[in-house]
Amino acid sequence: MSKKFLYGYDVNTYIDMAIEKMKYLYPWATKEMFNKSREYRIEKINNEYEYVCIHKYNQEEDKKVLDVDAEGFIDYIIDMESTSIEWANEVEDVFVVPGGEDKVNCGWYLERYEIRKHKLGGYSVFVQAGDRTTGGSRTFFIPNDYFNNTYYEFLDKYIALVPPSFGFTKEELQNADGLSEFLGF
Repeated sequence: MSKKFLYGYDVNTYIDMAIEKMKYLYPWATKEMFNKSREYRIEKINNEYEYVCIHKYNQEEDKKVLDVDAEGFIDYIIDMESTSIEWANEVEDVFVVPGGEDKVNCGWYLERYEIRKHKLGGYSVFVQAGDRTTGGSRTFFIPNDYFNNTYYEFLDKYIALVPPSFGFTKEELQNADGLSEFLGF
């Protein structure tokens, strides 16, 4: 067995390893949640085995041969499927951190700062900011192990994940009425 195919030539082994790795951030992840228009394969091309990703559009297929090793293939699968996994877990409840509408950072106005509880489990943070002509948003999923300690220890890890430049300091979150209860502390 070659070093490139460290875990063999069965593509399902790599998919299963990707799912296990994804479960740290997305404990609800399953293969059934993957994008249905994408397929992963290991194929023999020009007498050499290669990692392949197939994108299906209408009745056509676009084949992409990947120049990666085993870990690179696993990471590629994770990168390609993260959005599908996130979308599969609908928002159940939202906590809007008070005071966000007054925040300005480098000319950008904080428009939304929401901590979201999801139906299949887990929490995420949605941050949206903008100025007069442009804007952007970002979602951060909070790893489950952040909840294993006290609320104050949670906030230490949380601030490393979602720095104050995205809206709130540790002290502001610590003083947000109802937030610790929303998060289950």
